[in-house]
Amino acid sequence: MNVLSQELITYIVLGSSHHLANKKEIKTDSYEEFIKLNFENIDSFIEELDLKIAESRGEIVVLLPPSSIPNKKTRLKLQKIASMPFPSWGWFKFNKFRKNISQDIKKILTKLRSIPDFEQGIYFSKNLYFSIGGFGKIEKNIFSEISRRLYSRLDPQKPLPALIIRSNKIKFK
Repeated sequence: MNVLSQELITYIVLGSSHHLANKKEIKTDSYEEFIKLNFENIDSFIEELDLKIAESRGEIVVLLPPSSIPNKKTRLKLQKIASMPFPSWGWFKFNKFRKNISQDIKKILTKLRSIPDFEQGIYFSKNLYFSIGGFGKIEKNIFSEISRRLYSRLDPQKPLPALIIRSNKIKFK
């Protein structure tokens, strides 16, 4: 099978039903799939996430905040990471065009604790995810527990370029 024709990356967009509803379509390449996941019900979220990841076709899973997507160049980098036979994980930089005190504090915390903020997104190898026992518990920073679990197995990759934040509503195929 040609590696470029299989879906190597699964993007799972996390958000409330309100944020996920009526989104504008995004063009996907042959190696990508997009899935929406409502995380309003915390009790069932982890089980649903595990199921979505298990059923996904991607080697790399990317958890994204609503209305955001990696740029084309970053998507190609993720494709290369997915084609490697090694586990990996990491996150995206903060968007440099969104300057505010809150984001500056989040940047410092990310550097100090090596835990990405929700608006940065996170990516990981599917096999690595299941080898650490999955997502873990939900904390104030949604990626705290999973980051600690991933970090216990492997150092993160250098952060990828910031996500593109789309102001228009996005709908996935």
